[in-house]
Amino acid sequence: MKELDSRAWRAFHKIGTRLLPHLSRQITNHSGITGPEYVVLTALSELPNSSVNLNRLAIGLGWETSRMSHQISRMQESGLVKKIQSESDARCFDVSITPAGRRIAEKAIPLQSLEINHCFSEVLTNKQKEALIEISEAIASHMRENHPINKKVETE
Repeated sequence: MKELDSRAWRAFHKIGTRLLPHLSRQITNHSGITGPEYVVLTALSELPNSSVNLNRLAIGLGWETSRMSHQISRMQESGLVKKIQSESDARCFDVSITPAGRRIAEKAIPLQSLEINHCFSEVLTNKQKEALIEISEAIASHMRENHPINKKVETE
């Protein structure tokens, strides 16, 4: 790896190993939920409809369907979400946020926004944010085109 490539990779990696775990700990500290629970509750609380297909939710969050299914099952056991058989496709499930899940999301979102502002938005200039958006979009486009999330691995 060239020196610049190596430095860039290490810098990017630090975000995943320092910032994201910190934000996840903060969610748990102030709201009592995990980072993945926060991500799901936020997505569900922002829906224009009361429920969404589990597979569509997984795609929207960039998660594998199996990961989403396991996460939703755990959250249903905790009373944060409700999973019901889809009326349009009996092979699928629809997911909705429960009143308890909504209360937690409504409490967690503003607190997490403050922490994100403190550790991210206030640290970067607008030019740096624009560069980060461009970088993220380039990597996301490459991953979507060359390494789709739910792609079946062919075996011999």
